[in-house]
Amino acid sequence: MELSVSPLVLTLLRLAHIVAGVFWFGLGASLALFIAPALLTAGESGQRFMGRVLNTTPVGSVVGIAAIVTTVAGLILYIPGIGSSYSSLGNAILGTGALAGLLAFGHGVSATRTSTAAYGAALEQHARDGQPIPAEGTTLLDTLARKMVLHTRISFYLTLIALIGMASARYL
Repeated sequence: MELSVSPLVLTLLRLAHIVAGVFWFGLGASLALFIAPALLTAGESGQRFMGRVLNTTPVGSVVGIAAIVTTVAGLILYIPGIGSSYSSLGNAILGTGALAGLLAFGHGVSATRTSTAAYGAALEQHARDGQPIPAEGTTLLDTLARKMVLHTRISFYLTLIALIGMASARYL
């Protein structure tokens, strides 16, 4: 069963999917490729910086909202008859990209969000302004930071696969 959607609705769905996807991918890339590696080598000052990022900015909410909008719009566009039709190979690549996007969403909602929240809470407890981080706090923060970085990278690489699959499907 194929559905028919007005060109305006289709355009708005595509725009929401693309714009939110750019935010999701861009923030993920910034965190996974630049901020996280710096965090792991910056010691106590890196921990304090991440505490500020996680606990005083809406970065987690923005990533979450972008992921939800991207995923919901993408699922609607994937309904037969709503999005574009591609060749058999194009559909296979699009399907692979969609699967990677769903995996990125699921991993982000579960593992990445959970590890980031745990790290942010530990930073709030152990990395108070003007006070040195105690040794047990440093060990805990290092462990949680590495876990957050791992899950951030997994989510990023899944979104990268999704992006490549979806962007290349129309050309195959």
